[in-house]
Amino acid sequence: MLIKRFLLMILLICCEIATAKDSSDIRKKLKNIMPDVIINDIVELHDNSLYETIINGEIIYFTADLNYVIQGDVFSLKTWQNITENKRAHLRKQALANLDEADMIVYESTDRKSEYTITIFTDIDCSYCQKLHQQMTEYNDLGIRIRYLAFPRAGINSKAFDKSEAVWCSKNRTQSMTDAQAGINLEVNSCESPVKEQYELGRKIGVQGTPALLLANGRILPGYIPPIRLKQILEKKD
Repeated sequence: MLIKRFLLMILLICCEIATAKDSSDIRKKLKNIMPDVIINDIVELHDNSLYETIINGEIIYFTADLNYVIQGDVFSLKTWQNITENKRAHLRKQALANLDEADMIVYESTDRKSEYTITIFTDIDCSYCQKLHQQMTEYNDLGIRIRYLAFPRAGINSKAFDKSEAVWCSKNRTQSMTDAQAGINLEVNSCESPVKEQYELGRKIGVQGTPALLLANGRILPGYIPPIRLKQILEKKD
């Protein structure tokens, strides 16, 4: 496990490390400890001698003297905010911004302007994904625009993955998705699809099941949510 490796390396050399004075100093010392890892980001948390780092995509905390490492959610007792979840939401929002919508399957109303856009990680074999898709017109009529990303829960070498590939490689993705969600077997055509990349992205940002509804602010709503209830949630978050 990544955290155990960190602990072992830090314990072995902690006596040789002086207290770091800033994030650049922390970064340098961490690279000396862990030369093989990628340090994506490092910031000090509100001048409290605790540093938040993103290492190989994982949020890890270190004390300024590098004698302690913390893995898990950190809360502010002043605001009762989940500092770690706020960071995760920020990273998800960044990930969304970097995606090409042309690689998604998008459903929206043709009769009214959409008020909200949500991105859903879906699995063809997921019964609640199928239930959600059956109500697509209701979501759209409520002003909710839905963008699909593939997340075959069984993994890359699975029938669910092949079904997703069949949808994304079809000439009419929206109709093929509707057919696949209804249990219709599609002809498998090979292409350079984004399915593998989308699946890996889902795992990276913490998707654990489907459907997983990703809001514009980076928050994840796990599981099926009926159309009217989803609209109410979106209105409250405005």
